[in-house]
Amino acid sequence: MPVSSPNSGSSSITDKPHPAHATGGATRVVDRPLLLLISCLGIVLAGLAGLDTGVTGLALVGLGMLLGMAFMGFQYGFASGWRRFLETGDGSPLSLHFLLAALCALMFIPVSAAGIGPSGSLAPVSLSLFIGAFMFGTGMQLANGCGSGVLFSFGGGSGRMLVALPFFVIGSVLGSIILPPVLALGSLGQVEIGAGLSGFGKLAVNLALLLSAAALFGWLGARRGFFLSRKMLLATAMIALLCWGVFWVSQHPWGVTFGFTLWGAKIASAIGVPIEDFTFWTWPGPQRALTHSVLSDTSSLMDFAMIIGAGLTAAVTGAFAKSAWPNARQLQAAALGGLLMGIGARLSFGCNIGAFLAGTASGSLHGWIWFALALAGSVLGIRLRARFGF
Repeated sequence: MPVSSPNSGSSSITDKPHPAHATGGATRVVDRPLLLLISCLGIVLAGLAGLDTGVTGLALVGLGMLLGMAFMGFQYGFASGWRRFLETGDGSPLSLHFLLAALCALMFIPVSAAGIGPSGSLAPVSLSLFIGAFMFGTGMQLANGCGSGVLFSFGGGSGRMLVALPFFVIGSVLGSIILPPVLALGSLGQVEIGAGLSGFGKLAVNLALLLSAAALFGWLGARRGFFLSRKMLLATAMIALLCWGVFWVSQHPWGVTFGFTLWGAKIASAIGVPIEDFTFWTWPGPQRALTHSVLSDTSSLMDFAMIIGAGLTAAVTGAFAKSAWPNARQLQAAALGGLLMGIGARLSFGCNIGAFLAGTASGSLHGWIWFALALAGSVLGIRLRARFGF
């Protein structure tokens, strides 16, 4: 069975000032009623998680909320950063993403090699991976966010994500039904980079690849006058530390999209769809998740927590739902993008977090292939954006 287990970004990734900063912007005011409401929801979630899975659940809620705060506060994005690279040649956002993977690899690879508990994320190199990653890349440009981006933007009151998330969930369930027959069309199995080497050797090879990619994209950005800011380097380090925490608490790297799949499957089952009869849901991991509480699954629990963390940040900064409501065509793009991302994530074993970040940081070849195909899919997605009024 394959392993199951961002985004609307900002231009703050580089040192070039954001227009709002250059003009001084309006003073933001804390939205106290919203802050109180979201705080209460966070307390309820923590209480339920504590009752369900004890200290582990409480720790995952805390980590999920901190990740939501970090992504929202720093506007740490994937979809917009990849789009900037393809449109302007600014490789600085991708440099940050590979640096993040390298920092995660410092923990994931040696600990996995030591066999002391937590293990990395390995998934098959398969036809489904190629198809799904390309679909995901197209979808994330149409929706302007990937797995984590949809979550933190949803928590921040984004109208587009209010549409993208439900369709992401629907697409995830469809993807779970489609995956087994597509996976059967061809797979090389899991391919680990540096397999056969010692833990140190495996780490050295993968760090060399990741840091080389970070340096390459950083150089491409610098050629066009874009440089990494200290703020975004700090954000990358903070997110890496949180990913280390998730790795130790959950015993595997952070993943996002399986939670969406589980939500959709639970809803489908509740309305009478025999979801448990489909092949994917007879596999041990998905079957166990389907028969237990949604708060028992790491991805699902952290998804809820990330939304709350992003919401708290948006309430404190006064940024909740401040952007203009999207027009009908943009909402259509969000729906289509969410659907494509949902199907694509299941076919390719995750999103920018669960497939690209967790995969490359674990030394899995599938993470690199996912990156290449999702970037290619982004080219198509960018071209389609104009048709939807972007």
